[in-house]
Amino acid sequence: MGHHIEKLDSTVSEMLKSQVCAVSLASAVREIVQNSVDAHATTIDVVIDLYNLSFAVYDDGTGLGRSDLNILATHNYTSKIQNMNDLTTIKTYGYRGDALYSIANVSKLFVCSKTKDYNSTWMRKFPSKSVMLSENAELPIDPFWKIRPWSQKESGTAVVVENMLYNLPVRRRILREEPPFKTFNALKADMLQILVIHPMVSLSVHYTDKSRAHKDVLFSSKNITKGLTKHQKMSQVLRNVFGAIVPPDMLKKVSLKYKNYQIEGIISKIPVRLKDLQFIYINGRRYTNSVFQGYVDTLFQAQDFGDKNLSLLKTKSVGKPYRSHPLFIFDIRCPQTIDDLLQDPAKNIIKPSHISTIEPLIIKAVRSFLTFQGYLPPDNSDSSLKMVNCSPEIATPLVNRNQISKCDRVLSSKMKIARINPYVEKPEVDKRKINKGSINYERIKKIRLDNQRSCLRKKLSSRLCSNDLTQDFDNIEKTMTNFSISRDILAKYEVINQVDKKFVLIRCSHQSIHNLPVLILVDQHACDERIRLEGLLHNLLTEVISGTFVAQDLTDCCIEIDHTEADLFKHYQCEFKKWGIGYEAVKGTLETSLLKIKTLPEILASKYNGDKVYLKMVLLQHVHDLKDFKKLPMDLSHFRNHTSIDKLYWWKYSSCIPTVFHEILNSKACRSAIMFGDELTRQECMILISKLSLCHNPFQCAHGRPSMVPIAKLKQKKP
Repeated sequence: MGHHIEKLDSTVSEMLKSQVCAVSLASAVREIVQNSVDAHATTIDVVIDLYNLSFAVYDDGTGLGRSDLNILATHNYTSKIQNMNDLTTIKTYGYRGDALYSIANVSKLFVCSKTKDYNSTWMRKFPSKSVMLSENAELPIDPFWKIRPWSQKESGTAVVVENMLYNLPVRRRILREEPPFKTFNALKADMLQILVIHPMVSLSVHYTDKSRAHKDVLFSSKNITKGLTKHQKMSQVLRNVFGAIVPPDMLKKVSLKYKNYQIEGIISKIPVRLKDLQFIYINGRRYTNSVFQGYVDTLFQAQDFGDKNLSLLKTKSVGKPYRSHPLFIFDIRCPQTIDDLLQDPAKNIIKPSHISTIEPLIIKAVRSFLTFQGYLPPDNSDSSLKMVNCSPEIATPLVNRNQISKCDRVLSSKMKIARINPYVEKPEVDKRKINKGSINYERIKKIRLDNQRSCLRKKLSSRLCSNDLTQDFDNIEKTMTNFSISRDILAKYEVINQVDKKFVLIRCSHQSIHNLPVLILVDQHACDERIRLEGLLHNLLTEVISGTFVAQDLTDCCIEIDHTEADLFKHYQCEFKKWGIGYEAVKGTLETSLLKIKTLPEILASKYNGDKVYLKMVLLQHVHDLKDFKKLPMDLSHFRNHTSIDKLYWWKYSSCIPTVFHEILNSKACRSAIMFGDELTRQECMILISKLSLCHNPFQCAHGRPSMVPIAKLKQKKP
């Protein structure tokens, strides 16, 4: 293998061609820091100027001589390999001779370096030739970047990249508009990859504000000692980079070996809100198959991972409105292949050559962890490792077999399908008077029986049903194939009567597929729950848009968060303010920040009731939903005049409402709705169904369960 920069063979050069490396500030920093690690640097300092899209990387590596510096950043010039066979044993990150060439094409590049073999320090402002750096020399870069000659016994390199994408104005504008937390998160993930493999490297990253008045520490990893085990080093660098995500004692060691394959890693015993903290490295390079990682995440979710911690909260939630994910790092060592190195411009691995062995090993490690933590029963089969096909395609059946029929959740009592005479005449009711009427809820409350109500509630929430009921619905499914109901069809209803104080039986006179009358059984609780929920959502959005949202001041309410979360809260502070949540993110310790809650909306303040763990959970859920575009920012520019509020279509803004408000309103609608066992007159049934037909989504209750089910087709009377 060569020790000097040489031009690659043309055949090798063609095979190594890839896209431009400098696609973002974080990717450019990653490439330079990887070069520093390849140069055996033990100390690396990074300074970032986000506003000007500039940065500098200082290291104490072996450095470059004058001749190498003069041909640095020439396309496909490298000192790492000479032919393709060298890739099977390569230990460095770089090998294409492409990164600096790409960066130099879209920025102002300056490199200053010195080797121990020479007393002089050389500098080069690209594309000019290198010159000697003297003590009082005037540098061709901004004085903000501190450049000095190295002493006689020192070596190292300083790389300064100024004004990235200066010659691509559209891409530069897009990059400058990105929120800082996105650049910081991408940078942390890239630096963690380096530190997991090289934990003894002292790496620190600083960033400046717009005025460059001072520098803040993004993270620093300098406290790793040789006496720590590999898993302890892995846990410490994770904490150094991402802060106090989880307590150190919550990270569990994972180790597995099979022939020439070995997995060393850590898994958190408690879940986290951020899904991005899942890292798989194969021979030091990141495995980025989102489908497989989604399958691994599903393994944890299928075992209700982390639900034990949620049960300890003083404030209870209905269902699972708040998502959580496992945190894990897997460092996999296996035979290296050329194909793994040529899949991605960022040098990531998308589909490993040994995928049929690596993925089952990862699944084996995950299942062993879940078994040890009590989520899975012990495997009493053969203790030797069995190689099975664990391709991501098996993820779908795993989830489906745990799902329960929607019909089973609607009806939880035994019922038989009887023959119904479709020709029985019903008394005529003037539907024009229905919407003006009201349901006598006070009368319903008086006749409600507590024992019957508690029993029926238990049945309604049950996921299991009897075999008789399952067989009945199997028969319905055969006769009602391809059945569908639209809102327009639902409006053309005829109420027959209440059934068993639980359901409302209605007859739809027209059905678009069968063109036959259909009998439909409507869950009276789900029906009223949906009506109330849509009214509550409309009122909530009206208050937010009109600026009449009532907020309550809080004192002495501080929540401890990590620095990554603090960056997210700072960016979305205005968005939270729209929902009456006011706060300030301030610095705490070296590893944590503090979120000082100043105001909360009344509906959340009453639910919170001093439970800071619950409040932290719901706030983190929304900030991550905004980051991942699962929730959209609330745009109030369309409602500058109050006349627009009268035409509010609330469902268009449902994706903007924080999950915690959905949870509170769902619960409120459920508690106040008509229950099973409440007796309704036929007139009240007609009012209920009439209001349901006006709902935007009349076919689901607040918790997503179906509100109705077809039970029979009616034959037309022969003339």
